[in-house]
Amino acid sequence: MDFVQNNWGDLFSALGFVASMLGLAAAAWAALNARSAKRAAIEARDRIGRTLTVADVQRAISLIERIKERHAENRSDAAADRYPDLRELLCNIEARLPDEYNRMREDLRQAASLTLELENESVGGAPSPENTIKTIRSLNNMQDLLQRIASGLHWE
Repeated sequence: MDFVQNNWGDLFSALGFVASMLGLAAAAWAALNARSAKRAAIEARDRIGRTLTVADVQRAISLIERIKERHAENRSDAAADRYPDLRELLCNIEARLPDEYNRMREDLRQAASLTLELENESVGGAPSPENTIKTIRSLNNMQDLLQRIASGLHWE
């Protein structure tokens, strides 16, 4: 008891030091959890973005299929009506892709430009069989590009 009476200040200082260290450890643990939560939120946002992008890619692939059917049926004007929707989807997909997909983004910009050209060629008179074949080949290439993008986004 004498020891406590003579050194009570030192004991309280030691207890204060221990309490400070526990508080510091708790603050560090809370900061780590906050970073983990932030990281988890970013990952969830990225996954949702990829899912939405894949859905748009699948819609674009289906739309291309319908456009090809219109061309095969010699209904170029009906096909021309669908090109603006396709171009909008391609631009949305390109805008939503992360920066690490720069090559695919450039390919999508070119595909959107090609879509405008194909639309302009489809308006008006009946195209020649050679032009229809060329158009369908271009659309097949766009579908292939979109399938590669969808596949790349699925496996991340």
